[in-house]
Formats: sequence, C-alpha cells, structure tokens
Amino acid sequence: MGLYRLLLSSISLLLLALPPGVFASGPEAERSGASALFDGNLRLPGAAAAGKGRDANADFLRQMKEVLSTGAWDGPTPKTRHFIFRNSGEGWTAQAQSVGLEGFLWTKKELEGKYGEAAFSGQLNDYFLYLDGLLKPAPWTGELRAALSELKNSQLPGPEKNARLNAMLENYVSGLQANMERYDGAAWAKKARIYELFPRAYNLDGRRSASGFKSPSEPSKTLFFREFRSSDFEVIKRMGFDTVWPMGILPIGVRGQTGTGGGSPYSISDHGTVNPDLGTEKDFKGFVEKAHQAGLKVIVDFVVNHTSLDSKLLAENPDYFVSFRYDGPCPGDGYFESYWNGGKYCVRHGGFEYGGGVSSWIDTAQINYSNTALRARMTDTVKGWVTKFDVDGFRVDMAYLALNNVFSRTWAKSMPHEEFYRQLIWTVKAAKPSAAFMAEAYAYQEDLGACGFDTIYSKQEDARPEGQTGWYNSTEAGSAAQIQSSLNRQAFLAWQTGGAGSVMFIGNHDEPAPEKIYGRRLPAALALTLLYPGSVMMYSGAEIGYDAAVPAEHKPLPFSVPAEVDWNGGDPAVKNTYKEVLALAARVRAELGDYEIEPLWPAPGQAWAGYILKSKAQPGLRRAIIGNITWNGTAAEVPQAGFTGRLEPGEYRLLELR
Repeated sequence: MGLYRLLLSSISLLLLALPPGVFASGPEAERSGASALFDGNLRLPGAAAAGKGRDANADFLRQMKEVLSTGAWDGPTPKTRHFIFRNSGEGWTAQAQSVGLEGFLWTKKELEGKYGEAAFSGQLNDYFLYLDGLLKPAPWTGELRAALSELKNSQLPGPEKNARLNAMLENYVSGLQANMERYDGAAWAKKARIYELFPRAYNLDGRRSASGFKSPSEPSKTLFFREFRSSDFEVIKRMGFDTVWPMGILPIGVRGQTGTGGGSPYSISDHGTVNPDLGTEKDFKGFVEKAHQAGLKVIVDFVVNHTSLDSKLLAENPDYFVSFRYDGPCPGDGYFESYWNGGKYCVRHGGFEYGGGVSSWIDTAQINYSNTALRARMTDTVKGWVTKFDVDGFRVDMAYLALNNVFSRTWAKSMPHEEFYRQLIWTVKAAKPSAAFMAEAYAYQEDLGACGFDTIYSKQEDARPEGQTGWYNSTEAGSAAQIQSSLNRQAFLAWQTGGAGSVMFIGNHDEPAPEKIYGRRLPAALALTLLYPGSVMMYSGAEIGYDAAVPAEHKPLPFSVPAEVDWNGGDPAVKNTYKEVLALAARVRAELGDYEIEPLWPAPGQAWAGYILKSKAQPGLRRAIIGNITWNGTAAEVPQAGFTGRLEPGEYRLLELR
C-alpha cells in the first residue's frame, strides 16, 4: 500500500503544481552517419538556443511529452531508445510502440494479453532499468522512481511484482494523460477532422448552386476569401468536419512558372502573406474570423523547404539559400542564376534525396537551414500567421527535409546542434499555445514527433520492425497483413497523448482520386478511415467523385492546367458512397461521443481488418467496424458480435457487440 500512496502523491503533485524550472539500421544508422560527418558545433543565437525566458508551463509540457513518448534528445540524436520485448520461449522480439511510458505500457499489456506474462518474465529487471533511465531527466518523476526502486528490491514473487508494476504505470500514465489535457493547448489537432480545399479550383459559386449541396465555364475570378460566407462553412461543418485547410493560398512565383494553370502553389514567392488573386490580408482575416464563428479551425501551409525562383526571401539575401557567388557559368544540373548587390549567385533548385542522388523541383530555390539567421527569419514569418491572422495551425510541406540529419546529408552542410523545428514550434506556441503543427512526412516520423509536431501524415511509415504501417500505403497496396498492422499502430497513436498523432486519409491534393486507387474497395477504405477517432482528412471534390486529372499529372485537381470542380459532375456511385459513410460517421459519433479504439485481429486465413469503438462517456457502449480493403473476398468471423459471414472487396459492417 505504501507504493500506491506514494504514486498517488506523485500524481497529485503533477496535477496541482508545476515543477522547477546501440543503434540499429535505417534512421538510426543515418543519424549516426550524419553525426560523424558534421561536427554540429554551430549554435543558435539568443534566448532560443539557451532556453532562457521559457514559459514554465511550456517546459513542463515538453518534459511530459518526453516521459510519455519521445524520451530525451540531444539535438538531432535520441538519448533513450525503444524498449525491446523478448519472448523467451519462442525467441522473437517486439519493439515498444514509442520510446516513452505510453509506448512501453501499451506494448507490454498487448503482448502479455496475447502470450501471457510468463513469456516475458525474464525481463522484469530490464523493465526497471529502462524506466529509471527514461524518467531520470525529469526531476518531478523522483517519487515514481523511488517507488519503482522499492518495488524492484521487494521480495514479492515475480508475477505479483509484475502485476503491481503494471498497475503503477497504468495509474501514473493516466495521471499524466489528464495533465496533458490541461497543458497541451494543441491537443485538438490529434482529433481534427480536416477538410482540405484548393481555393483557385473550388468553384464557390458552382458549389452554392449545385444540386444536392451553374456549371463551370471560365475559371472563377472571384476573390475567394472575401466572398466565402458563413453558410459556406456550414456546408463543410454539416459533413462532419471541424477544421479547414485552404491549400495553396500563398503568392506564387512568376519566374520559372510551369504549366498553364497558374503555377504550382508550392513555388512560393512570399511566405508571409496571401495570394492577392484570392483576396487581401483583410479578406483572409475575415475568412478566419467567420470560420471561428462557425466553430471551425483554420490551418495553412508552411512550405519549409523552398521558395520560387523570384521570391522575396531570395531578393533579401541569397545566403538564405544553398548557393554560392560565382562570376562564371553556373553548373547546368540543379542550379539557376540569381543577382544580388551587383554579384551573380548560383542557387540550387529545391530538392530531396532520391535514388542515391538529389531530385529537384525546377521551379523552386532551396532554402539553407544551416544558416541560423535564416532559421530566425522563417520562425518570425510563421509566427506572424498566428499573431496577424490568428490561424490555428500549419501543415508543413515535406517536413522531414529540414531535419538536421536529412538536410546535412542532402546538401553537405554543417548544421547547428539544435533542430530548427524545436525553435520554430515552441516559439509559435509561446505566441499561441493552441497552434498545431501537422507534418507531411514519409520518413523520420520519430524525429519530427520529438521536435514537437502534433500530428504526422499516415502514408509511408516503414522504419518500424513490423514493416509498413502507414495507412495510405498499406490500404493502397491491399495487403491484409499491412492493413491489420497499420490499424494496430493507428490505435496506439489515437490513444497516446505525449507524441504526434496520426492523420489518416485515402486522398489529398497529391494523390490520385481515391476511386482510382481503391476501385470497388473504396467503401471499406473510407469507412475504416472516417470512423477513426484520431485526425482524418478529406480533399474537396472527393465527396462527389470529381477527377480532372490529365495524362501528365495524376492529381484530381491538377496544378499544371486550369482546373475547377464541377459540383454537378463527378461520379454518382462515388458520391453515394461518401454520402453514406459520412452519415454513418456522424451517427456513430453522436451515439458514442468521444471514443477510443481497440484493433480486431482476424482468425488465420481471414483478410478483413477492423476495430472496436469504445465510448469514453458511456462505459460498456461499444461498436465494431470491419471491412475488406483487399482485392479478394474473405471469410469474416467476429465472435464478440456473433457475426459470421463473407466480405467482398469494399464491403464493411458496423456491428453491435454483445
């Protein structure tokens, strides 16, 4: 009983008072390699580097995130690693879902539930060593560490000691999660239901008059932000969305512009204002205000990696870019010429690692994140979007490209010791604690989470031992094993509070129209996505099955040619699917309220996937959603629901549990 009283005392302190102010492969090896190549001795100037003047609440929040999820990091390098569970009888290992307490506890309970505590009894002492190392950097965990030490040194039998350990951790994690609700103003992002729209292609007038929601003629020339009404937000809200992402609202460069559609909205001439073709800054402020009045949040793009060839930032200082001053001809591959203060500079096109080299976007210029002045400049620019426009968050384009190890390896630059994103995210959150950051990322999810990102795309995630767990890539491929493994990962990410949550989708502005990817599998893929309790995203036009892709560009609303949604067009069958699933999601959410999920594991030979939805407000109220996202029919048995049947590709069922 002394252990429990000590634990409860510790939790009470957490809730009521602030505290005083072996690598493997993949990302691990790449981090190590980059550290060996580059000295990391550059330091950020001023208070951001020294940590002076930080808000005590923000420091406490950072420490809780480390304890619950990421562990401590030294710049770009993790100081603590995932716990590895070993099944002594069968000889296999399993990696914890995250480095911190939440990942350790979730995985421990899952494995013991499936295989029994005895299968891992040989690791009992390892548990205590891991926990002490994880907790030690946070001074307010001292009482828990003392309680764990007392339990470790007790003479209790192993099974009882393990049971008490589980109970202690469950209570402690529950207390920290309650604290996260108090301190994490951006927690809303982990449950955000995001409606992405492309303003220049949205066809506002056409949507207002479309049956069921003037066919388009010439592309609309209206000032989008000025003319977007409260009733237009209500249309989005009625579909079940609570967040709007107007994609492509920044001014687009003219030099090097590609295509005839107005240029890529990711070739940015000015990161700090809105495209005048869509309205004035006053118009955009009005757009945000009306969204907030409708109960919707607004997120905008931060294009972190590059600008246009004629950007305001390049005109300000070419040293902000990967460039060099040179009077001779610039290298033909990957560079363009730019002139500043009477000198000629060779500037690198924006790019990313690909196929052992660097692939370039030829209408962009590569920003240089080894330059500390540039980092401060970009931080101020992003902060301006919350102080001037009161936006609620940012979708960071190709976010992982600006991580120290990725950037240094790609461009052969020595980097400041600290990650740019830690400076950026915590500076912006100091100005608006509820501001959220969503990463478009196909690698280095762990690193981005440790930098403070609130959510990360669930598309490509294959750095974990279980292989591909990214939702989009798993469902796109139709692999039953990958889909089931991904759902297990997504369930954890929806439950945990300390790390970055998942953003699930089956389409966005970069991907082909969902009906092209999924075909007859679409209904099941959509249902399992939209019923997810974490963050989900849908692209405008998808709800009617509209697809204007051209041979050279598979986007449903291409950038290279003029495009505009015909709200009276699309595919009626796809429209009916979205109507049905959106209504189902609304009905389930109204019935269950806030809920969490538990993965369902099909019997051997069955290829369906699904999860149990468990109401938090009404314990015992549960439903199950199952669906077949593979290319072949499958038998399906869910004993908890008394269901036995067959699911063809695309079929799904919402079941009541006994």
